[in-house]
Amino acid sequence: MSGRVVLHIGAMKTGTSFVQSVLLKHAEQLEAAGAGYLGTFRQQMRSVQDALRSPGDLAAWHRLLGLVRDDCTNIISMEFLSFAKPPQIEALLEPLRGREVQVVLTARDQLRVLPAQWQSHTRNFGSASWGAYLREVCTSRRPARPGHAYRTYHRAQDLVEIVDRWAGAAGVHRFDVVTVPRPGAPREELWLRFCRALGLSVDDVQLASVTENPSIGYASCDVLRRLNEHLVEKPTGGVRQRLTPGARLSPGRAAAQRLPGYRSLIREIVDHGLAPLRNEETKPVLDRDAAHYAVARNREVVDLLARSGIGCVGSIDDDLPTELPAAGFPATVAPPPQEHVLRAAQAVWDHVALTTGARAGRPTGLDELTADAARMLLSRSAESGS
Repeated sequence: MSGRVVLHIGAMKTGTSFVQSVLLKHAEQLEAAGAGYLGTFRQQMRSVQDALRSPGDLAAWHRLLGLVRDDCTNIISMEFLSFAKPPQIEALLEPLRGREVQVVLTARDQLRVLPAQWQSHTRNFGSASWGAYLREVCTSRRPARPGHAYRTYHRAQDLVEIVDRWAGAAGVHRFDVVTVPRPGAPREELWLRFCRALGLSVDDVQLASVTENPSIGYASCDVLRRLNEHLVEKPTGGVRQRLTPGARLSPGRAAAQRLPGYRSLIREIVDHGLAPLRNEETKPVLDRDAAHYAVARNREVVDLLARSGIGCVGSIDDDLPTELPAAGFPATVAPPPQEHVLRAAQAVWDHVALTTGARAGRPTGLDELTADAARMLLSRSAESGS
């Protein structure tokens, strides 16, 4: 049996959306190079999600693998694969027995990943401020009761554990790490590195048509986490309650039941209200303790690559710094400029009011803006569900 299968397993916030967009938009070029993206993005996402959420639910995964061709390199790129535990990995690899399986992990400097993960946190019901987020996640000791921020960050970014789970799995013939280039590198560099890891030469790739997840500035992230505060109910005492009586749901999942389509709504707000403000806003800066933690995490990956003999495409020394930059980091996190936060809150309110048809005047205060935007979103959700 021939037909190599490449599993690009993430990690999160390492340019996966960029790589996937290139793959999806260049089917003809991939075909000419002897490769192909397997199925559609939705098929890949759904098949992996089903396998992870419901152990043994591999029907969609089997349907996806039914598309594998024997005459080419078949590529699956889905960062959720990095979440898989050993029994799930075994089940995912079982139907690939007899085929050559290559696993590729993209790795990024943790000094850059931490702000990206916080942004992802705020776009998924997270309400921790930047400083609170760093205090929660930047610890090597797992808390007795880890919170949402800790769980999601470490699930996505404990790269040594991810490598250990996948590189040693039965049925994996080759494991490679691709490092994400430093800022300022040519846009195509990550794609070229990905191709080198796969041993492919893909010509005539047009990156002008390639999309990436839009990022937003510090103040805009801060507004999203403030908005989320109003989308998760709190009883007296300030402790978050579960919104479904008797159900063991995280605040985010419970709130998702309260506001169906939350992620689509947040994407609309980001794309149309907040992304245009990005160049006018500052970026979150790590404090000194978090920066030390980040370079220590980089060092773990560098040491792993040095002792394991795992293939690596990229410049480890440049892309995964193990010493703090000379410029240094502040002792404490500074909040975003208040005027930037207010402007972002106004942009959120304006977009929500426009899409809901609200007629009331725009509030003036920051808390009132986010609370009223949340009220409009919940009201629209209640009306559409009635």
